[in-house]
Amino acid sequence: MVGREDFSRAVKQDEKLKEYVVAYYRENLQRALYRQKCMTMNGKSGAIYAFLYNLISLFGKEIKEGILIDIQVTNDDIAGFCGISTRNSVNRILRGLREENVIRIVDNKILILNADYLKPYAD
Repeated sequence: MVGREDFSRAVKQDEKLKEYVVAYYRENLQRALYRQKCMTMNGKSGAIYAFLYNLISLFGKEIKEGILIDIQVTNDDIAGFCGISTRNSVNRILRGLREENVIRIVDNKILILNADYLKPYAD
């Protein structure tokens, strides 16, 4: 493990490493701001809808029934990414999406049946 001071010194001395670290923090800040924007503008539900919609471009696989998010994502994962403190809120929101036939759970993966429903929250 590298200490904070040693790391800081190494970054200051290596221009390539400095560029990488700046890019890393910039990207993470942009993600955090996006999550905050989704939560502020649309509440918890909108943040989850935007997160699910964004998973389409990252892990979506078109199948006959819709778009399968081809990784297993837990409710805790969703809560963490969306800035929601409990998975119970995620459970409730996902249950609502299932009842509205927007999503379905297939083999512990999310199948998006109606991406158009989610899209407005991701813009």
